[in-house]
Amino acid sequence: MGKIKSLVPVFISVILAVSIIFLMGMQKSDDNKNPREIYKVYIDGELVGAIKSKKALEEYIDKEQEQLKEEYDVDNVYIPNGIDIQKDISYDGEILDEREIYKLIKSKKSFTIKGYIINIAKEGEKEVNIYTLDKDLFDKAVQNVLNAFVSEEEVSNYKNDTQPEIKTTGSTIENIYLSQDVTIKQAFISTDELIFTNETDLTKYLLFGTLDAGEEYEVKLGDTIETVAFNNKLSTKEFLIVNPEFTSANNILSVGQKVSVALIKPQLEVVVEKNVVEDVDKPYETIEKEDANLDKGTEQVEVEGVNGTQRVYEKIQYLNGQPQNAYVTNAVTLKEPVNKVVVKGTKETYSGGSYYSGGGTPAVTSGRWGWPTISPYIITSYFEWRWGRLHEGIDISGCGFGSPIYAIEDGTVLSTVSYCANYGSYNDSCGDYYGNHVWIAHPDNVYVVYAHLVNSVLVSPGQTVTKGQIIGYMGDSGSSTGTHLHLGTFYGGTKYGNPSGGTPFDPYALY
Repeated sequence: MGKIKSLVPVFISVILAVSIIFLMGMQKSDDNKNPREIYKVYIDGELVGAIKSKKALEEYIDKEQEQLKEEYDVDNVYIPNGIDIQKDISYDGEILDEREIYKLIKSKKSFTIKGYIINIAKEGEKEVNIYTLDKDLFDKAVQNVLNAFVSEEEVSNYKNDTQPEIKTTGSTIENIYLSQDVTIKQAFISTDELIFTNETDLTKYLLFGTLDAGEEYEVKLGDTIETVAFNNKLSTKEFLIVNPEFTSANNILSVGQKVSVALIKPQLEVVVEKNVVEDVDKPYETIEKEDANLDKGTEQVEVEGVNGTQRVYEKIQYLNGQPQNAYVTNAVTLKEPVNKVVVKGTKETYSGGSYYSGGGTPAVTSGRWGWPTISPYIITSYFEWRWGRLHEGIDISGCGFGSPIYAIEDGTVLSTVSYCANYGSYNDSCGDYYGNHVWIAHPDNVYVVYAHLVNSVLVSPGQTVTKGQIIGYMGDSGSSTGTHLHLGTFYGGTKYGNPSGGTPFDPYALY
């Protein structure tokens, strides 16, 4: 009995120990069955783990990314885009420490900072997104871009309504706007994007579409701003924009001087509409008189022609500094021209064609080559490089839709297109850049295209035309920015067709 009594405490101790272990196991089992609040972490839609606290993860990211804070001069760094954290209730599953999730996220994604997304969109064109930490930075950069195309004084006078009144000649700005839709919204921006933090870089990007330095050219003997620009696919105006230290195309270049020949590729379309008043020549006409006493084929000048002067009132729309649409609203003769009178031994009669019912004659009839439009007219584009592309001719505007287009010399019609509709700006209704057009082979191996006509072309292939004959009417068919004539001149052949392989040259070389 004494032995049994002595073993009782031992049994009690064992039973208590087993009971405690059992109860602990029961408690643990109960814990697994109790719901817990967790946060599931998804990367691009894929579940990668769960954490106890979303806030703890956010705070840990912010604490660990001091380098990004210094780089962008910001107070906080945030969870990357593409990370989704969903609150959930779970009974089991492994809970990861925020440090483990942080390492996983860091290996797959870039963290974000608060900033602004500027979206630039235009129908039919690729959208451009610009990222910045300060939306005022964009406004300043846009102002700088505008000042590259229009003088700061002009813009200031326009904004403050202090533009001087035009008393004789001059110009005033009627409107300034962006042709694209621009939206600005606050967002979390991934640090793997190009984020602009200063005005200079953003201005450069808006002008060139890149932050690369661009090519430089070393000035050689005989170089001028005009020749350097043309040989490097820039217009003179573009050269002055990329080299603001020069104030005029007449500035002298020094041999060995380095200049920028970076190509402009504006990300914005800055439109400036102007009222322009200028005095231009009113061309004289050439009048022929018949004199039976002169031998056939001989002629004498009885009166020399003298141009008059006319004051022309215009509305011109500029896109990034380049004239686009232009039309004449009024023209007042200040000085009448003196017509040239030529006495000929025989009279040349007009053959073929159809004369414009609204009247008018070619602006220039004297000399070897005539002018293709009536007067007054406005040259909106010259034979020059424009945004990295050679404009192979001149654009003549201001005469009005449906005004006559004349052959500039005798010649033979090679080909015509006359089925394109006229829908307005930048249309391409017939798949041809030129729209309705006429190719004529003129003397001296000169081939000329008269482009963007209305669809009532008056001549046909194989037909012989004479200088001053109406061949069609001014329109805006094809890839056109508005009503105008594109006059393209080529030596040795056409741009395409038969004969092809012609070399473009400046039409002004004919005059």
